[in-house]
Amino acid sequence: MQMQIEEQLKIIEDLVKKLNDRLAVPYIWEKTKDPFWALIATVLSIRTREEQTIRASLNLYNKYKDYKNLAKAPIEEIEDLIKNVGLYKQKAKWIKTIAQRWDYNKKCDESFIRNLPGVGRKVGNVYLNLVCNKPYIAVDVHVHRIANRLGWVKTKTPEETEKQLYKIIPKEYWPKLNHMLVLFGRNICLPSKPKCDICPLDCPYKYNKNKP
Repeated sequence: MQMQIEEQLKIIEDLVKKLNDRLAVPYIWEKTKDPFWALIATVLSIRTREEQTIRASLNLYNKYKDYKNLAKAPIEEIEDLIKNVGLYKQKAKWIKTIAQRWDYNKKCDESFIRNLPGVGRKVGNVYLNLVCNKPYIAVDVHVHRIANRLGWVKTKTPEETEKQLYKIIPKEYWPKLNHMLVLFGRNICLPSKPKCDICPLDCPYKYNKNKP
């Protein structure tokens, strides 16, 4: 089983390297090199497509540039700049509060980050992994779906999936697993009508005649 997982990970890694696709949070991190904006992009990404997350993140960044300016911005103005993302009214409140509490000296303080509004388990893991090189596996809907489809785990929630993946995924893949599986899930192992015909992986889902 362990060898099979490692082989599948290598195949997925090679596949996604060839994709012309970009993920929002790594893109904003590379563009700004600023932990604050990386966290804001991660919060914006909740239940939102990558393209919309990038657009909303850049709207905020280009308008305010600095967390202090964002902290003083009217909530209605923030809402207007991010209204293309899901839950934008709630996210505007979270973002303003994060800006008001932000402290660069605590940018990798796990307790500080995880207690900011809007920072759930997945958001915290994505940020701490990317910005602080913390060894976490960030499990979103793509990771949860694909891990179950491939038979790596049999779990009902992302939280359960995360716990199980630490036991079976080689540690070298922890930092990049989310990135790999999100790209794989967006382009090949889609939520509905996955492209099994072009997928080289040998997985139980491919041969399930009753699959949705």
